[in-house]
Amino acid sequence: DIAEGMLRHARPLGGAAHFVAGDAEALPLQAASLDLLFSSLALQWCADFPQVLREAARVLRPGGVLAFSSLCVGTLQELQGSWQAVDGFVHVNRFRRFEDYQRLCAAGELQLLSLQRQAEVLHFPDLRSLTASLKDLGAHNLNPGRPGGLTGRARIRALIEAYEGFRQAEGLPATYQVVYGVLQKPLSVYRMEHPQ
Repeated sequence: DIAEGMLRHARPLGGAAHFVAGDAEALPLQAASLDLLFSSLALQWCADFPQVLREAARVLRPGGVLAFSSLCVGTLQELQGSWQAVDGFVHVNRFRRFEDYQRLCAAGELQLLSLQRQAEVLHFPDLRSLTASLKDLGAHNLNPGRPGGLTGRARIRALIEAYEGFRQAEGLPATYQVVYGVLQKPLSVYRMEHPQ
């Protein structure tokens, strides 16, 4: 993970022999050193996804696998729609289109084994719970066009009113469009060109 704080949180949970802080676009790992590389909901923050795939190809051994989950367009669509009803600023991060993931994964050095999109809907009792959940995840609005300064009470009330229009029996929905990808480094160039 690029965030040392996330690693501090993960270490006591176990599940890995080593925890390394690093950027997915410049992995601090030796070439051909891994059989499995996985990422869970981090790659959407990488500006250069083709570079992420090149780095994965570099550090994986032949036959090694990259498995990842990421987010695509449609994520937090209810929050985005509610903010659009309030003002014209960008309040929700922009995500790649699923079609961009398809194109970029197919064009890279790794063989695409599987790429799927699945909507995951979480429900919250109120908007405060939703925004607290986003804050706990470390999600921040990083887009150009975001508003500067603090959000006033009137705009917060307008946001709550707009979001209430999405309410379901289970609560306020927050939709995540999750991309699940599995790619593999070819055993050899010869095998790719001459399959048996």
